[in-house]
Amino acid sequence: VSDLSSLAFTETAQNVVFIGGPGTGKTHLASALAVSGITAYNKRVRFFSTVDLVNLLEREKYDGKAGRIAQALLRTDLVILD
Repeated sequence: VSDLSSLAFTETAQNVVFIGGPGTGKTHLASALAVSGITAYNKRVRFFSTVDLVNLLEREKYDGKAGRIAQALLRTDLVILD
């Protein structure tokens, strides 16, 4: 966990996956990394419920605007899917 706190993985576009049962702190840990990224490292961070992101992508495609969300996420340093 201490290695993750530097957010060095964002510089090399590496994925990080937290695995565990409900209530084990995965969301809390991801949120703490997001806050640290914003406050200490001036990172651009987005947090999504995975279901919400899929719904947004489907809506975007239905509206004939596919790709806008993806383009915005390319300009983001850290994307958290919960």
